Amino acid sequence: MIASSFPGHAAWVLGAVLLGLVGAALPVQAQKFGRIEETNTNTAYFYYAQPGEATVQIYVWGAANAGIYEIPDSTSMARLLTMTGGIARGEREEDQKRARITVRHYRPEESRQEPLLEARAQEILRGDVEASRLREDDIVVVETVQPDQFTWRDALSIVTTGASLVLLGLRIFRFSD
Repeated sequence: MIASSFPGHAAWVLGAVLLGLVGAALPVQAQKFGRIEETNTNTAYFYYAQPGEATVQIYVWGAANAGIYEIPDSTSMARLLTMTGGIARGEREEDQKRARITVRHYRPEESRQEPLLEARAQEILRGDVEASRLREDDIVVVETVQPDQFTWRDALSIVTTGASLVLLGLRIFRFSD
């Protein structure tokens, strides 16, 4: 009786059941997030863009968080360095000179081996150096060089080496008598 009073209701229930069965057989797909599936690697992958924004993939080596960065194509070099978590540095002891941090920007599609940019990180962050626009598959290398510093350990090493040589000389002369 209920079905006769609502003739369209039975058809609606049957349609929903059929739709559910057909839908369960189809694979489920979600919106793609960046191009991470194109990068077959276990390297860290970072995505910094709004949905629908044009992006480029940049390879960053030597920074605090090295990896592949998918960023808006309008991103500046200073902003990219900031996204990487800054410059990788070890702990600095008291009275130790600052590390020299150099940033090199390579474009592999161009056959030249010279970097497009080679500058100190501080110059880039201050805006003293005009960095070229980042493009797809560019490589940014951040190199940190700790300056040589003469410490008491170095002096102790020299003194102990000298003392060893003197003792060796005395022993040689003693046996030659």
